[in-house]
Amino acid sequence: MEPWTSDNPFLTRALAPVFDERDAADLAIEGRIPSGMRGIFMRNGPNPQFKPDDHYAYPFDGTGMIHAVYIEDGRARYQNRWVLTTELAEERAAGQRLYHSTLSAPPHANLANTNIIHHAGRYLALFEGGAPYELDRDLNTLGVFDYDGVLPGVMSAHPKVDPVSAELFSVQYDLETGELLYLRADKTGRIDRIVPFQSPWPAMVHDIALTQHHIVAFVCPLVFDFSRPGPPATWQPERGTMVALIPRDAQAAQDVQWINGPAFFHWHVINAHEEGDRIEVVVPWYDSFSLTGSARKLELHRMIIHADTELVEDQTIDDQACEFGRINDAYLGRKARYCYVGLRAPRSGETPQVGAFEAIARYDMDTGQKVVHQFPHGVTVGEPVFVAAPESLREDDGFIVTFIHEEGRSDGGFVILDARHIERGPMAVVRLPRRVPAGLHGSWTPM
Repeated sequence: MEPWTSDNPFLTRALAPVFDERDAADLAIEGRIPSGMRGIFMRNGPNPQFKPDDHYAYPFDGTGMIHAVYIEDGRARYQNRWVLTTELAEERAAGQRLYHSTLSAPPHANLANTNIIHHAGRYLALFEGGAPYELDRDLNTLGVFDYDGVLPGVMSAHPKVDPVSAELFSVQYDLETGELLYLRADKTGRIDRIVPFQSPWPAMVHDIALTQHHIVAFVCPLVFDFSRPGPPATWQPERGTMVALIPRDAQAAQDVQWINGPAFFHWHVINAHEEGDRIEVVVPWYDSFSLTGSARKLELHRMIIHADTELVEDQTIDDQACEFGRINDAYLGRKARYCYVGLRAPRSGETPQVGAFEAIARYDMDTGQKVVHQFPHGVTVGEPVFVAAPESLREDDGFIVTFIHEEGRSDGGFVILDARHIERGPMAVVRLPRRVPAGLHGSWTPM
């Protein structure tokens, strides 16, 4: 792959792409991998092979590349591969870029660059502007996965998988028409529910919340309208935020309950649970949002939805900026005491980087206690993913794993922290043969 450089801030420092695919075994380890830890950590993120146009922006652009660390018997190996989409294959054949960035005119590509999950025995690279791509465990691209032709077009980048039923739940959106589509797949990967319903206005629904009986989708007042010149979306807080409560067994649009709440924006949901008619959803919360990148407040909030009275409470948990929150996935959709986030904690003399964090925080949602591990100068981290310890008995029996990026170094690192005591720093750092760019979302699959 022919390297290139760019002065676009979304293609420099921690976001600078890499240009080769590698396989490396018996990696050097600082510290010791916890006994019994055995599985695969995969993380997706944008990594354009060909130099993009001038409108390239994180996190909207760049073909997906999967970086994976395989842990077994106290040893580690590393692989990375581009998701070989149809569009990337066409560009490779042409030897140049053929598709344009999201905020440029068509044609646009399915980038398969946002998330990677394991469901019903399949590894799926997800991008909400297209259908999933299936990969095998060695990151070979097997092709588009459209659920045997049942998938109606695109799929969400953030479906939720119930840890008890193993069902997958998803909500897709259409920015032209405002239509939303609720989709459910059973534990075998067969779609058994498709329910279209209309949003009050065209908006992104990037992520959803799952509870034992509902899917929760927030339609925030970043309103899309492609008929006018300029940016395709404007912030219209006077509309408030509309909350869609979708019964997991919904069969028609009239089964969806709509509740009006306060104006805010969110990319991600950390977790949700319900107690009777009371639903709690924890989100990294923005006071506004603009595609042009204007200043905005980012905090950690709890949204409390009262389905019976149709009221929404907005509670601040912490005013320190955070994103990419995760929990122990065994508690997804149920009450979870602990969550882990990428924390913005800029160090003196450093310029913060988009898409990367200087610290990881653990929140005790019962007591409000916050514990932080601050990484050294020049080190940034990605999404913290929880890995349950073998035969774990408590919710926080396990580890937090993530890639680190060290400014000025050509190699990379994969860190393992004790989920109970992240403030103690890494239990182990697996040294990687190359730097891993800041990316988006990942998952752990036990072997």
